[in-house]
Amino acid sequence: MGYNLSNDVPLGQLGSGYLHDGNAFKPPTDRVVIAITMVGDTSFDQLVPEVPTDSTFKAPVSSGVSEINCIGTPAVTDFNGTNADVVGSSDVFPKGLTIYGRWKTVELNMSTATSQAILYFGI
Repeated sequence: MGYNLSNDVPLGQLGSGYLHDGNAFKPPTDRVVIAITMVGDTSFDQLVPEVPTDSTFKAPVSSGVSEINCIGTPAVTDFNGTNADVVGSSDVFPKGLTIYGRWKTVELNMSTATSQAILYFGI
C-alpha cells in the first residue's frame, strides 16, 4: 500500500501537505491524495474520491467511489463491496491512523478541535 503501482513511487516521494484548517484542499496539478495520516483526532467534511478513468481501478468508470466514500454519497456496492458505509462528518479517525485511497479534495471538519492531517500525493 502507498505505492503507485504503475510507476512504483514510494509514499511521500511526490510530496505532501499539512492541513489544519477548514478550507477544501486540492492537490497539485496531475496529483491525487493517496494517503492521509491523522496528526490529531480528525473528522472530515469532504473526502472526494478521484473518478476512475480506465480499467486499472478494476471497477466500472461510473462508480467513482474510493475505499472511503465521498461524504454524503451512498455507498456503491460494485466498488466498495457489499454494505460499505458512508463516512460522515461526525466520524472521528484517531491520531496516528493512516488511511489510503485516491482523493481529489480533502476538507477537515473543524468542529473536531484537533482535526489535523498530513496528505501524501501520488499520480
